[in-house]
Amino acid sequence: MAGGRPARSEIYRRLDTQIEELWNRLGGLPSPIEAADIWKDIWTVEAHHSTAIEGNTLATSEVEQLLNEGRAVGSKKLREYIVVPHRVV
Repeated sequence: MAGGRPARSEIYRRLDTQIEELWNRLGGLPSPIEAADIWKDIWTVEAHHSTAIEGNTLATSEVEQLLNEGRAVGSKKLREYIVVPHRVV
């Protein structure tokens, strides 16, 4: 069907092809242990940038420490720290 949704078998075929390419070119996906650091970094950068857009002046290192240790560092106003989204684990 031209212009319509591809058949489920076609989607699975494409997925299999892409997974095979991922393994052949990059060695596969990172292990859960390796991915934990990647996700932690993504979370820190996303939290920093999403609050910076709204005018928050916290540095990335201040956001990282707030997320990692749950405590505010520096001499910024409390409202700067409160707007940083905290991870729900």
